[in-house]
Amino acid sequence: MIEHRSVNVGNAEFDFIRMQLGNAPLLILKGKKGYVMCGYLDISTTDRVGDIAVRVSGVNTLDDLLNSSVAIASSKATELGIEKGMPVSEVLQFLN
Repeated sequence: MIEHRSVNVGNAEFDFIRMQLGNAPLLILKGKKGYVMCGYLDISTTDRVGDIAVRVSGVNTLDDLLNSSVAIASSKATELGIEKGMPVSEVLQFLN
């Protein structure tokens, strides 16, 4: 089953997608300019296509994702000042 819903975080609206795969879920929180993704997805692909994206790991829920930190950022995200270890709560301002 795929869960898709709009969520408000602060003053911004994001699309949240959660899909159970094997032993863990696939999670994406998408803003207008970029997104946060779980460890299932590959940051090198985001670099190749020029997306603003960050990857987090060890997340199972939206709350986990919102309370996590950046494990790795795409090149475009790094150009905006997003760094490894930055809390997702701070990153969201760059994504909308």
